[in-house]
Amino acid sequence: MKNYLSALPSALLIALPCLVSSAHAAQPVRAVDVRSFDVAGVKTGMGVEEARAAMQKNFGVSADKIRASTSSNNQVATIITGSQQIQTLVYDQNGTRMQVSFEPRVPYDKNNPMAASLITYEIPWTKENETSMKEAAIAKYGPISSGGMNPVWCEKPMPTSGMGCETDTASLTVGSTTLKLYDPDWHNAVWKYMNQQKATKPQF
Repeated sequence: MKNYLSALPSALLIALPCLVSSAHAAQPVRAVDVRSFDVAGVKTGMGVEEARAAMQKNFGVSADKIRASTSSNNQVATIITGSQQIQTLVYDQNGTRMQVSFEPRVPYDKNNPMAASLITYEIPWTKENETSMKEAAIAKYGPISSGGMNPVWCEKPMPTSGMGCETDTASLTVGSTTLKLYDPDWHNAVWKYMNQQKATKPQF
């Protein structure tokens, strides 16, 4: 190795550290309006019935093919709204699965009490399906936000590493044959509200 380096032109030896440094430099990042994205017609912030209708239209199925699960009496959705609410909608057919998870709106909206916060879509794994999932996502959502093993679109991409999104920001990620669209604002608003309800002035 020493003999090989000594045989290189001096100009190349001078430039070599710069070339290595450039190869490891952070890739350019691109912020994206993730909240404008939809998965099978469903966007974050949608109410239950709007999301259900979008799923029916996308998959060409009747309402009974979309399973719903409701909150129990001691869960946050029931506590905030005062009644049991639909927390998830699920379509599951022949290995294709889509789930929409909801959070209660804060402040409470009687006419539209729940908002979609997390949308997950997956298809059976094969190498071909993994490739087609990535290709379809890039075709639908456009250029990715930052580099890395898997495509990612970020409201706020990491500015230094060029890989991934900042914590607690909206994102769309593709991993293997699973796609996830997440807006943490709905969840954060719920927990902020719940913590406010627990606020107690010490009396001692």
